[in-house]
Amino acid sequence: MTTGTASPRSTDAAVGSPVVAPFAAGIHGGSPLTYDDLYAMADAIPHILWATDAAGEVIYVNRRGVEYTGLRPEERRDSEWHSLIHADDADEARLSWEQAVRTETPYERDLRLRRADGEYRWHGFRTIPVRDADGRVVRWIGTATDIHDQKALEDSLRRSERQTKEMLTLLESLQAAAPVGFGFVDRDLRVVRANDVLATLGHGTMEEQIGRPLAEVLREGWPLVEPIYRRVLDTGAAVLGLEVAAPTVNDPDQVRSWFMNFYPVRVDGEIIGVGLVVVDITRRAMAEEFRSVVMDNMAEGLYTIDADGLLTSMNRAAVRMLGWEEAELRGRDVHSVVHFQRADGTPFPPDDCPLAKTRRQGRPVKVADDTFTRKDGSIFPVSYSAAPLRIGSRDRGAVVVFHDNTESRERQQRELEARHAQKLESLGRLSAGIAHEINTPIQFVGDNTRFLAEAYEEMLALLLVYRECLDGTGQEVSWDDRVARVSEAEQKADIDYLASEVPLAVAQSLEGIERVASLVRAMKSFSYKESNDRSYADLNEALHTTLTVARNEVKYVADVTLDLGEIPEVLCSLGDLNQVFLNLLVNAADAMQGKGKRGQIRVSTRTEGSMVVVSIADNGCGIPSQLQQVIFEPFFTTKEVGKGTGQGLALARAVVDQHAGTIEVNSREGEGTEFVLRLPIDGKRSGPA
Repeated sequence: MTTGTASPRSTDAAVGSPVVAPFAAGIHGGSPLTYDDLYAMADAIPHILWATDAAGEVIYVNRRGVEYTGLRPEERRDSEWHSLIHADDADEARLSWEQAVRTETPYERDLRLRRADGEYRWHGFRTIPVRDADGRVVRWIGTATDIHDQKALEDSLRRSERQTKEMLTLLESLQAAAPVGFGFVDRDLRVVRANDVLATLGHGTMEEQIGRPLAEVLREGWPLVEPIYRRVLDTGAAVLGLEVAAPTVNDPDQVRSWFMNFYPVRVDGEIIGVGLVVVDITRRAMAEEFRSVVMDNMAEGLYTIDADGLLTSMNRAAVRMLGWEEAELRGRDVHSVVHFQRADGTPFPPDDCPLAKTRRQGRPVKVADDTFTRKDGSIFPVSYSAAPLRIGSRDRGAVVVFHDNTESRERQQRELEARHAQKLESLGRLSAGIAHEINTPIQFVGDNTRFLAEAYEEMLALLLVYRECLDGTGQEVSWDDRVARVSEAEQKADIDYLASEVPLAVAQSLEGIERVASLVRAMKSFSYKESNDRSYADLNEALHTTLTVARNEVKYVADVTLDLGEIPEVLCSLGDLNQVFLNLLVNAADAMQGKGKRGQIRVSTRTEGSMVVVSIADNGCGIPSQLQQVIFEPFFTTKEVGKGTGQGLALARAVVDQHAGTIEVNSREGEGTEFVLRLPIDGKRSGPA
């Protein structure tokens, strides 16, 4: 829009136009209007009024426009009026005005105009072309009306509408997506609103339920909740925390649990209906039921303590083992009642208590050997684990799970006695062979000892002859006589024979004594009642020891080949493993019986990663395939009565299991059997537990 201004009185001729002339002629009757009347009317209009020539150059602005903008009438420059338009609207205003002048069409725009005090306010600009008798545009007449308050109101309404729409959209989205049922029932108990979650409680879809009586929607469930709705409507009091368990219409075979809340809905203080919020707590109810079943039926004792170490709950197993009822211990310091003393009765200071450290440090603990005290004051062995009980990110106490080890301790003692008895049984079976192994070296040690005694007497007699012949104090004996006497004594003693046989007899005697000593050492290691302590041991040496004990059992039926590799020492209970090796060697010897020929037993060791592998194989009769699955069962045996008790392989598997190892059998009937033991070097099970 090109702009300019003119003094009201300086444009009289220009204003005399076909538009103004009718007013001057008084078209409505009465006296004709003068130009002064027209100017007065223009100045009295509460709007900005202006006129431009055909090219859009401002030629007139009324008094309202001059006073509103603060521009002087003589300021005709186009830039002065252009500067009154807000910078954000100026380009659009100019371009659209130029287009209106060019196309000779009316101009309408809402623009921000600067008031004299510097404030920009919205104005509605309206401009129309004025034409002469030939239809040519001779000038433009325009107005600018202050619509700022109206605009602000419209903007406020639009914002409110947008916010309301956004809020409704958010609420509808939450209502649709939330795992919570929302609904509203009017005073006539008709469904006004309901989301999909709530609709699952009734008959029909959400759309089908809207507008229907709640009694028709719920049907069989209506009698249960009708009194609640009416109570809320009558009293205006909410009903909160009602738990209801019932099948849904869509899944009548499954009972679901719901947490229901009923609220009065008021408008201007009047109750217009009941709002309903329903939460599906089926999972929580199932979890609580599961927790209750587990806690009440688990074999281990369980109790919980708060941040101060006071008992908050305990299960039935804990009640049974401790002798205390939950009500008796609830709120009491568990340490001072249950865990205050050691096995020997000495005090267990709270600062040393692992359970107290769990609470203080927030770290789980596991203790394999400890004691708890019963209500009657008796002490019993336990193993337990404790973990911090967290609510959110804060530690609120601890959960303790414990096991009564009394039975396992007794079982371990029985197993220890059984193993010791098994060792003695094995030694008893081998006693004849062991006696023979001892008797043979003892016999030739005795024979050699008698031989050495006789040789000693002969050598002593010869020595006495030497002394007599060398004694010069006696009667005179010629040298020839002396030589003759010595020669006769030497022939009688047989010096050459003694010189060759005495050293041999001594060596054989020492060898026999060592054989007896090694056998005694081997027997001692087998008959020793082993403790639970483990230490690193050389399994190759252990196999040598076992072969020494079993020598007489094996040597008449098989040849033994040793293929012992370089293996590290293994953390183990060596006495128990010796028993396993002995049982396997004796079984291999027994497998040779009835073959009619001498067999082969091969013992080998090697390392595989973190494991040591021990193999004991024979080429005996083998084990039928149908029996290979049961040979490790206690008391199973294929030997005749009096030959075996069926405990050897069962004991072998138990020992290997306790060493976190494995034992497997590879056998073919008529071809032979191999037992393979894999034992962890560090005594720990490899891989996931």
